[in-house]
Amino acid sequence: MKLPHLTSLILLPPPQDEKLPDAQIVEDWARGLDWVKWLLGSVRARSERLMVAGRPRLTVLAWEDFTENLLTDTIGPALKSAWECALAGDLEGLIEVDKTLSSQLPPELARLSARAGAILLKSTQHARYQAVLGRYREAVDQGRSAGHIAVVWAAVGHFFQLSLANVIAEYLHLEWDIATRDEARAIKPSGRLGIATLTGGVMRGVNAEPALRVVDA
Repeated sequence: MKLPHLTSLILLPPPQDEKLPDAQIVEDWARGLDWVKWLLGSVRARSERLMVAGRPRLTVLAWEDFTENLLTDTIGPALKSAWECALAGDLEGLIEVDKTLSSQLPPELARLSARAGAILLKSTQHARYQAVLGRYREAVDQGRSAGHIAVVWAAVGHFFQLSLANVIAEYLHLEWDIATRDEARAIKPSGRLGIATLTGGVMRGVNAEPALRVVDA
């Protein structure tokens, strides 16, 4: 999917300090952005599955298993580290996050992750002035980095001036939407399994308790 005139989008910069955001801010950021859903449209359309198991019928247990294991131990830290590397313009850091994911993910999930990353890189290749995203793209093309979807998305999200909270939340929306594609009545989970709560948890770290209770919309 070619994205014309990407640099004409008007974006609001993230707050200066979002290390420990207010719970209401996390809730607002986690609601989902329509234009980001469009940006990730090619990944949604062409990926049969990402990290969430349970297709063709998703169960609450499958989502819970993902959030308590892969998200907490692997995907969440990768999203956070990759976004911070993109913010710092650290190409080697992005490559290192890719290497870590390749070593942590089971082979099948690593394959699906890299395939989804390749789709997103292709759909955003015409954006101009890509800075570290462009250098990372070259590293993936040259086979120096795996191009896992979490790393690609963090770099792309930073390029489009998305906050870390937005990047995490939109990744979770992507996982849920792909996993429930065949379930017309699927309703996004709430409470401790909700996207706002999970986003806050990833940002604060696996061992930290949220400062305030987050209520999903």
